[in-house]
Amino acid sequence: MCSSDHTWFKSFEPYQLVTDKSSPNYQLIHSDLIEIGSDGLLHTTDGKDYIGVAMGTVYGKAGDRFIIKFDNGNETRVIMLDEKGKGTVNNCYHASDGSMVEVLVDKDLFKEAYPIAYHKGDLNYSDKFNGRIVGIEKVIE
Repeated sequence: MCSSDHTWFKSFEPYQLVTDKSSPNYQLIHSDLIEIGSDGLLHTTDGKDYIGVAMGTVYGKAGDRFIIKFDNGNETRVIMLDEKGKGTVNNCYHASDGSMVEVLVDKDLFKEAYPIAYHKGDLNYSDKFNGRIVGIEKVIE
């Protein structure tokens, strides 16, 4: 796992910002594998309920799956749908806010489901990403 002093901060990104139709990221986001949940998060449709995120390329590529472990004992399953772009440190975390995980969202639905997280700009104020990240494990299927 990359080192960041801000492992509690999880930013979000409207999924519509992924616009390159030729990219594997765009194609995966708009595939039958991904749906927008009523909570505004992007979920897998395969019954395993992985949540769509952007992470640094040091972790992998679009379609890779991970289990994020938090200091409170909770775990969240995620699927990498986008890579964190310019402004990352060592392709690990964002330089400006230290976020290692950026959750892809439908902004309007997300705002309704998680109003505090939306206004704070931080998914730490949600049930699925609350706590400091203490581990990221790649899922090998």
